[in-house]
Amino acid sequence: MSRRSIVLLAATVLILSVLACNPPTAQPPDTITPFSPATAEPTAPPGGEPTSEAPTEPPTEPPPSSWLPAGTFALYAAGPWDGRQVYALAPGPASTDLGRTVPFNTALSRTGHWIAHASGPSPATGVVVANLEDGTTYNIPLTTDYTLYGLAFDHTETRLAFMELGGSGVGTYTWAVVVVNLADGSTARFEDTFGLPVGAGVMLSGWPIGWTAAGDELLLDTFMPDTEGNWAGVWAVALPPGTPSAALNTLSRRTVIAAGDYSAETRLSPDATHLLYLNRDPSYTPAGYAPMAYDLAVNQLWQVNVASGASTQLIDVADGGALARTAAWSQELPHALFAQGNYAGDTFASLILKVRDDTGTIHDAGSVPLPPGGSLQSVDWCLPDFALVVVTTADYAHQLHIIEFGGGSTLVTSDAYISVLGCIP
Repeated sequence: MSRRSIVLLAATVLILSVLACNPPTAQPPDTITPFSPATAEPTAPPGGEPTSEAPTEPPTEPPPSSWLPAGTFALYAAGPWDGRQVYALAPGPASTDLGRTVPFNTALSRTGHWIAHASGPSPATGVVVANLEDGTTYNIPLTTDYTLYGLAFDHTETRLAFMELGGSGVGTYTWAVVVVNLADGSTARFEDTFGLPVGAGVMLSGWPIGWTAAGDELLLDTFMPDTEGNWAGVWAVALPPGTPSAALNTLSRRTVIAAGDYSAETRLSPDATHLLYLNRDPSYTPAGYAPMAYDLAVNQLWQVNVASGASTQLIDVADGGALARTAAWSQELPHALFAQGNYAGDTFASLILKVRDDTGTIHDAGSVPLPPGGSLQSVDWCLPDFALVVVTTADYAHQLHIIEFGGGSTLVTSDAYISVLGCIP
């Protein structure tokens, strides 16, 4: 397992806080770009020359998935860390095993047509990219001795991006972004190198968290390898469709969220225009907060327009409470879902789900079924009046619940590890 993954998992175990590894989801008109036959292999390895051509027509958006069980509104994975089963979730709740096993590093496309994951337990040797509807599968090899980080499909489901991190030299790191063309499995590779100490204006290694709505820029969440230096800035790198392999530092790029302005995973809006992010006023400490190791408390929720870079503060808790380290967008409206509560040592005593609508009004949505000594791992808002929450118990087992706004909660399943892969429109 890579250093960044170890850091994230360690933080989870030590203080039962969320540092989820899965990429965010983004969220149509009428036709779908044709896909190549099943089990096609890529025509060039990530380190080779690109074979894809720029599309002759703008990509069209895929329709919602009709092949999934009726009423499916989300996919989730449950089981051991490196061998979880993928399930379709429908109201009831009803779970259907889709017959696919995935490791911890997994991403789902916006409509659920495509899934991508490491080829096996870490250190994986490749990336499996599969169309869950028609069976098209690409096996993309990772560059030898490189580690996989982050997977993100673009809004129109025509491309996938992932990051490779090479072994460190004497104060030098080599990393790359690989872009997969989902029409034929061909790849383009964009490599960069930086040395220590890092100079001004240098972009650290970054894993993909999504693409802008137009698909012209890839969003990267940067970090310092081999340290606990996560949340080192979100950058947008110019990568329009058809961009051939090149040195990453030759591409246009800009900062979307500066290092120090956020301290948890960001969340891309369904229309791929805004990011939600959490941070903490450095002068504020929540009442009753006594972290065991990592200080990960947050009390502010922000959004940033990824095109303009303009940020807006949505929530500022200053009454002794704090926010859980996860938030979600509504699938249909520019509303944000978050959890607020009070600490009792290194975990929350209780958490209430709240909704902030686009007028700034805050509504209580329901209580998080938080086990004693447990923590909230993730929230997802797939249906207007329901939320999905993953919580851990005191002994680190995971539970997936459906919370009805203004009502109660229903346990969907319990397992060693559970992650919501994405909402299905």
